[in-house]
Amino acid sequence: MKEAILQAEIRLALGRRMDIMMFRINVGKFRPLDGGERVIQSAPEGTPDLLGVIAPGRAFAIEVKAQRGKQRQVQAAWQVAWERRGGIYILARSLEDVYKGLDIKP
Repeated sequence: MKEAILQAEIRLALGRRMDIMMFRINVGKFRPLDGGERVIQSAPEGTPDLLGVIAPGRAFAIEVKAQRGKQRQVQAAWQVAWERRGGIYILARSLEDVYKGLDIKP
């Protein structure tokens, strides 16, 4: 399954739950439409695709990967930093990975 399709599946499944608040993070650089010279970084490199919180207040991060997709070194470093601070980090190759990582049922 393609990453974009899996990510949409995860967003739909978790978005229906009242105990979860979650949003998509776009990582990248861009220039303003006014033609300015400055470059804007939307989120730090390595930031996962999805960030959220599950009641009663546990922060989670989900990096979505296709079956053969590999976690980049900067993403692994982000994972370590997140988990050191008590966050839940899920490297998701399926919706089931997310359910397992959050310890919830569909």
